Amino acid sequence: METRRLGRTGINVSVLGFGGSEIGAANASIATVERILGGALDAGLNLIDTAACYADSENLIGRAVSHRRRDFFLMTKCGHA
Repeated sequence: METRRLGRTGINVSVLGFGGSEIGAANASIATVERILGGALDAGLNLIDTAACYADSENLIGRAVSHRRRDFFLMTKCGHA
């Protein structure tokens, strides 16, 4: 997976990232999220985006891949109503 430096951070992130909105909105099962994120991480994706306003996305991501925490960068957004 191709990576690029994120701004001036020195962190290299995959050019493709995973957006957690849909897994929260769809009320995805933990098995589905484990399969999706496990495959994405195995393919080299290392950027996961979520937000508190994405329903249960943050919880699902945590439950699915917390054991692989060193494999990805987790981004979130603040200030959503």
